[in-house]
Amino acid sequence: MTIKVYEKDGSSVIVPEGKIDHVTVGEFEKTIREAGNNDRLLTLDMAGVEYVSSAALRAILVANDMKEGKGGLVITNVNNKVMEIFRITGFSDYLNIC
Repeated sequence: MTIKVYEKDGSSVIVPEGKIDHVTVGEFEKTIREAGNNDRLLTLDMAGVEYVSSAALRAILVANDMKEGKGGLVITNVNNKVMEIFRITGFSDYLNIC
């Protein structure tokens, strides 16, 4: 997995690519903490993510809670496979997915 981070229109954008699983989730969580440690919107651009494990779902949930009242979290460009995981787990009802 690789992760890019950049700023756009006052938002911190995280762009992971590959699989987010028990092997890569530590780097993903660290990036979220560093990029999201402010009052700006945090955007997860998931276009390049092919798989999310339960560890990744937990990290996304923690990010959502961390950003509540502090700019918020938006998840964009989710492919059908990952969206199905969000639907099955109920995350699609809880997260702001565009």
